Order: sequence, then C-alpha cells, then structure tokens
Amino acid sequence: MLGHLIYNYEHLDDLRIQEEFSKNLYAKNFDGVHLVHAYNGKKSFGYEPYLEDVFLEIKNRGHFQGAADLINSGLNFFSKNKISGLRYVLVTASDTWCLNIKFLQKIIQKMEDEGKVLAVSSWGKVKSPERPRGFSTDFFIVNIEWNRKKKLFPLNYESFVKKFADYFFLEFRIPTLEMCLQYSFAKLFWDPWNNNASWQERNQRFLRISQREPVHLETGERISSWPKLGLYTSPNALEKRMALKKWKFSDGQFAKKLLSAKDFEYYNAHEK
Repeated sequence: MLGHLIYNYEHLDDLRIQEEFSKNLYAKNFDGVHLVHAYNGKKSFGYEPYLEDVFLEIKNRGHFQGAADLINSGLNFFSKNKISGLRYVLVTASDTWCLNIKFLQKIIQKMEDEGKVLAVSSWGKVKSPERPRGFSTDFFIVNIEWNRKKKLFPLNYESFVKKFADYFFLEFRIPTLEMCLQYSFAKLFWDPWNNNASWQERNQRFLRISQREPVHLETGERISSWPKLGLYTSPNALEKRMALKKWKFSDGQFAKKLLSAKDFEYYNAHEK
C-alpha cells in the first residue's frame, strides 16, 4: 500500500489526471493507494472532489507558506492515521506527474533495502555533488513511520524565515520551502553537533534522486521534464498530452479528454 499526497492550488486538470494515475497505475503496482488531496484554491474555481480518499480544504496563506500548510496537513493525516501496510508516502505537486512506475518502485525498494527515510532531489544549482541546495518539495517520498517518531513534518516555515531573515536580506535571496525542508531534515541529525556519527547518519538516511538533477541550470532556467524517468512538471497541456501518449496512459475520463482535445483552452482553466 502506497500513500499519495497531492497538493494543489489551481492546476485542476493536472490534478484530476494525476488522481487517475494514482488510483489506476499506482494502485495496481503498490497493492493499493490511499490518496489524499490537500487543496487551498478559491471556491470560485469550482473544484469538486474526484478520486481522492481524503479531501483536505484549507486556507491559503501565500505561495511558500501555503505550500507548507498543504504538505503539513496531508502528512499530518498520514502520521495520525495508521493504515495497514502503508509505510511510504509519495508527495507531489498537482502539476508534477510521474508515469514511470518502475522508477517509483526502484526508489522505494532502495529506501527499504538501505534504511532511507526521505527521497529527494537537490532543488537549486549544485556545485558540489555532496551538498544539495534545498530539497525538492514538488516530488519526494517519506517513510511515514519514521516521521511519526522524528516529526520532520510539520515543517515550521514561519520560524525558518524569521530565524534566517538577515541572511536572506544580505544574500538577496528568497527563503524557499525547499531550503526549509533541507534545513529541518539536517537539524534532526545535529545533536551533538560535533559527533561525526550524527552527520554521517544524516547523509546515509536520505536518498538523493540525482537522476532528476539538475532542476535549475546556471542560467536560472528550470528544467520541466525528464522523459526517461517519466517525470513531468510543466503545466503545459501539449507537453502533458505527449507524456500520456509516450507512456500509453488513458485510464480515466480526464486523461481521455486531454488525449482527444482539439484545443487546450479548457485545460486548467477556471474562474479567477
């Protein structure tokens, strides 16, 4: 059994098709999926629950804080509700699709075999392969049993911003949620700070999804797709239709609609 948390603000068609992946493709290969959708979009968007087992609608407190609240609320559900056979939770933004089931299976099997508790990619530009620049929050996997004990989630994004505000001002940088996740994870393994075993365990306990890197190039451009991995993060409808065709997925009314659409004006469209 796999836990799947999708968090979303406005990419409604991306979301619905991803729910079809979850309840068809993923469920068949992971002995079932418990799907949670955390949502903070406007009422005027007109979203109605679709395939999710749990629908969490929460207040939107902005881009980074809002994303933190969505992830926290969804993982809080999984942490508080023990579901038989469920050990790992896949967390994805609504427009982040993964269609390569073998890629997911390999990640989770490696986590299981090697005692990894968090699987992530480096989010920012990386000069050193040993030192990531923020942990990806649009696509990651967490051992939820470990989280119940260590409480990486809920992330305290507000506290993180306040603590390092002067640094962000000095460096002219944005306090991203990805930085907060990396900081919060590392902090769990830093007591005592001068114990070599602590930071060695830190490095051993997270799985770097380096196949997805780089996410950002030195030019500042963001990579949006990794076709060999079946991973697509652009909300562009044409790219998403090409992904469905490449991976031969059509199990769902919204996937079928995108595959047969004559134009894409409807896609992710809603009242503002």
